[in-house]
Amino acid sequence: MSALTVSDIITHLNHLLSVDEITSDLCIIGEVSRVSTASSGHSYFTIKDSDSSLDCALFRGGVGSEHIQQGSEILVFGKVSIYGKSGRLQVIANLIQPSGTGLLQAKFEEMKTRLEKEGLFDVSRKRNLPKFPRVIGVVTSEDAAAWEDIKTTITNRFPKVEIHLSHSLVQGDAAPQQISEAIDLLNNYSEVDVIIVGRGGGSVEDLWAFNEEIVARAIFSSKIPVVTGIGHETDFSISDMVADFSASTPTAAAVSVVPDLLEINQQILNFKRRFNHNLSLELEKHKNSLSLKINTINQLSPDFDYYKFRIDESMIKIDTLFSDQLRNITERIQRFEEKLSDLSPSNTISRGYSIVQNKKNGNIIKSKDDLEPGDKFSIQVSDGIIDGVAERTGNGSSNHQPQLL
Repeated sequence: MSALTVSDIITHLNHLLSVDEITSDLCIIGEVSRVSTASSGHSYFTIKDSDSSLDCALFRGGVGSEHIQQGSEILVFGKVSIYGKSGRLQVIANLIQPSGTGLLQAKFEEMKTRLEKEGLFDVSRKRNLPKFPRVIGVVTSEDAAAWEDIKTTITNRFPKVEIHLSHSLVQGDAAPQQISEAIDLLNNYSEVDVIIVGRGGGSVEDLWAFNEEIVARAIFSSKIPVVTGIGHETDFSISDMVADFSASTPTAAAVSVVPDLLEINQQILNFKRRFNHNLSLELEKHKNSLSLKINTINQLSPDFDYYKFRIDESMIKIDTLFSDQLRNITERIQRFEEKLSDLSPSNTISRGYSIVQNKKNGNIIKSKDDLEPGDKFSIQVSDGIIDGVAERTGNGSSNHQPQLL
């Protein structure tokens, strides 16, 4: 083996430290000693416990330099490196917090500061939500109350939309990875127009998965707009800061992604009334103006019977033209209302169609492969609901890869 230079071994060791899971991103608690501040604004200090000590540096621009005081117990967030000129191992800090603030809050502040510098929270990159989505993806647990709240709210407001669940744990050590994979899965399904990431309320520890960097980066990388509805109104997470839109609860997230069909119908009705009223006023205005002009002509030329006849004839044609236009516009509005009525679920069912739903998960049955033998299902027809149990279905296969449920 050929001999290495000192610089070579220092470079090699720094590379090993930078890729190590612990030394590349750590939090150390210790007592401050030997504090000094350079004219450049960099802070140099040592943290120690009863047996050991570590040299640390917080460069200008780092957060929390005011907490570096002799004898104070602090939390140091940063990475380990070796200073080449002296060969001294040291911690390069990017955030200092007093230990009394708690590890979770300190970790939250450190990640918030770091991701904000990278631009993950920039308002300029946030996208508008689609006004009339056709397919909505939901990332949450299939067993959670949040999933039922989201389904019910969306169905009541805008029943035409399709909802696809990408199941994931929403708390615990495995949750961040699963949430990230669930978001990626929906991004690979090209028909999804918007994604809801949500769960109900809980403690800081219960909601912590949504503060993990892997989830924040999955939301940031999503090609599809993401709406978060995490916890209650007072809860706020890193995921909320990255999302295109942050709602206060899962139900509020569902409200934000779909319009209310009843409100749309009322708006159409109000528009029709205003249009008819304004058109009638405009027609009356023109008729009065023409009548005034005709009276003026009659007064100025009482003996021109032929021209008076032509004027009266033109008046009749104009009146007929306006009436025809009003009738055509009214008929177009009526046809639009009839088409809108034909599209309603109840009218569709009344024409002989039915809706088959899996009673276990509420999913619409679109294929024989959507049912397994023994599955209970319901058939909604025009005059009620028929319940049944599948005895035989089409053959299918399953695997353990993430699937849309």
